[in-house]
Amino acid sequence: MFEKVKEHLDEIVSIAGKCPEQYQVKCFEILLSALVRIETPSIRVGEGKPEIGAGERVVPKADFFPRHGLTEEEWSRVFDFDGSSWSIIAKLETKEKSKKQVQLALLLGTKSLLEGTEPIVSRSALVELCKHYATYDGPNFARHMKAQKDLFLSRGKDWTLTKPGQDRAAEAIKELAR
Repeated sequence: MFEKVKEHLDEIVSIAGKCPEQYQVKCFEILLSALVRIETPSIRVGEGKPEIGAGERVVPKADFFPRHGLTEEEWSRVFDFDGSSWSIIAKLETKEKSKKQVQLALLLGTKSLLEGTEPIVSRSALVELCKHYATYDGPNFARHMKAQKDLFLSRGKDWTLTKPGQDRAAEAIKELAR
């Protein structure tokens, strides 16, 4: 199943090795992810789980949507995937700034998961996204997040999306896709 990927693995390692040391691991992950997507077109998000051999890693993005019963039609109304990165494209219907902020935080945590990392909600990224959606409420920003302790765990200035937060994010994606 991954024969073509195996053929190019040494080349990926070589290319990643040419990057500055602090970027080598991320470069390797990006290149490998791109190659897997190109060389395994029969594995599509939402069509079940591929068989995983010994030593192979399951990428969270391949699991998040089907695990939460999300179809490609639903998630593609909320996220855009250009083959290498994810963007939030949702139209938020609610007028309440606090609800919009929570929705955006859920989507950011999901985006982080889809990119193959931990479900981190970066404070700075959330502030920028809230400003983009004209929903930034500086005086109440932290309060809105603290009120959602079941969805987000504080990690310094950032937050991590909890398992219930991931479930709520999937519900939000379904709602936004309507």
